[in-house]
Amino acid sequence: MISLPTIRQPLSTAALQALFLCTVVLVCRSQLQRPSDPVDCSLSEWSQWTRCDPCLKKRFRYATVLQLSQFGGEPCHERGQEEELCTPPSRYSCRSSVPLCQGFQCPGTGRCVPEGLRCNGDDDCGDGSDELNCKKVFKSCNQPTEELYGIENLAKGINVLNSKLEGLVLDNRYYAGGCLPYFIQDVRFRKPYNVQQYTMETKGSYDFKLESYESYSEYSEHTMKATMSRTTVSFSFTIPGIFELGYNHDESKYKKAVKKLHNYAGKSNQFIHAHSRLELARYTLKADNLMLHPEFLSRLRALPIEYTYGEYRQLYSDYGTHYITEATLGGDFDYTLILNKENIKTAKYSLDDVMSCLQVGLRLGVNIKGVYVSGGMSAGNCNGLLKEFGTTKSQSSIVEDYVAIVKGGDSETVARLGSKELPTPDIMQLWGDAVHYNPDFISTKMSPLYELVTGKDFINANMLKKNMKRALIEFLTERDSCRCTPCLNNGVVVLKGTRCDCICPAGFSGMSCENTKRS
Repeated sequence: MISLPTIRQPLSTAALQALFLCTVVLVCRSQLQRPSDPVDCSLSEWSQWTRCDPCLKKRFRYATVLQLSQFGGEPCHERGQEEELCTPPSRYSCRSSVPLCQGFQCPGTGRCVPEGLRCNGDDDCGDGSDELNCKKVFKSCNQPTEELYGIENLAKGINVLNSKLEGLVLDNRYYAGGCLPYFIQDVRFRKPYNVQQYTMETKGSYDFKLESYESYSEYSEHTMKATMSRTTVSFSFTIPGIFELGYNHDESKYKKAVKKLHNYAGKSNQFIHAHSRLELARYTLKADNLMLHPEFLSRLRALPIEYTYGEYRQLYSDYGTHYITEATLGGDFDYTLILNKENIKTAKYSLDDVMSCLQVGLRLGVNIKGVYVSGGMSAGNCNGLLKEFGTTKSQSSIVEDYVAIVKGGDSETVARLGSKELPTPDIMQLWGDAVHYNPDFISTKMSPLYELVTGKDFINANMLKKNMKRALIEFLTERDSCRCTPCLNNGVVVLKGTRCDCICPAGFSGMSCENTKRS
């Protein structure tokens, strides 16, 4: 069972508590009967153009969502954001508000680095200026090294509303002259300055944890909602706040799976969910004194101290809302069978019977002759049942469909795991080998971007940080799930982009869960 996000810090003000009160668990419930007429999405008028950004040489304007679409209404097709090229006035600089440097001031990026890092063979400035006009180069690293797995993605900002990685906010290719030997197996790696710890720590196995559910509403309650609430974020973090992130069902790679599962809302189906996880590495960022990416640093320094939401909103659009402080890298495999409840009953099986056979089948493959099966099922009966798991929908009487979601590995093993047949131990081993070279995020802890604003890099750090906090609240409030109209008959409303969807309990269907066969 996946836990909900952990709130790490107390609420700072009563206003913030009120703001996020109804979105603590991503969804809002109601027994109230409301009209189910289609509701179209609508945008506000365009805002005024922002000033000309001195770094991007662009200006922006935006429109906020006034009404979310629901009950089959028209979604918002416009992005709600426009930009155009411009020429900034000479009084604005992309390198304004630069603190006094006690070392070497990089002319291109404005970064301040120690004098001892000049002419060491590394691009410590981010613009190469520290390696110019060198009479002699004393290399920090004389041995060839590899880059740590996933280290660039770990340096990117992340949008908590959709778990999408955005622009680079940290410079994980800055080493500060360090070159201590750092071996993983027989490969020599170089640890970036920003990284406190990066350890290979293989955990997990190819065994599956199985759960069964009597209805789609029960399934979504125990799996989808729990996963989405810790990934798409239910605003269950305070400002400031730190929380955990797994994978997000609203990412493009999962949209088809979520849509397929949602088709079974309100229908008479049972579900079995199998999950396997491999943990390969743990990443921990330093707590302070981090080296920011030069482009992100310049964007922050160019922000106006007099608060205007438009420019700060654009920053969050380009770089996300948070940065990654801790991460577990590895692979995740979720396999869900969608079963026909009536046909299971007709075949004189129970849901526990199917689950017992599936548990053994996932361990040993389809042919389990002579293997003990718990729950009173014979091996012969299990063989007949397991053969259905690999057939097409039209041929199977018990299995209506399946959904496979894979994180980590290469395209070949991901495709094989996504096929209709149950994964064999050999395929799982191949996937595990591929995960070693292509790990993905399987859990992540994050902090808001404004925590990166310190007096080390900014003259007006306190005011800039205050403005970024204010803008983050506005940015998240635009996409608050409690702006959706409650669904009928205790349905669960879920916000997807600018559209509100209803997940109906068993026995109910329709855009607003208004239809029922119950007497």
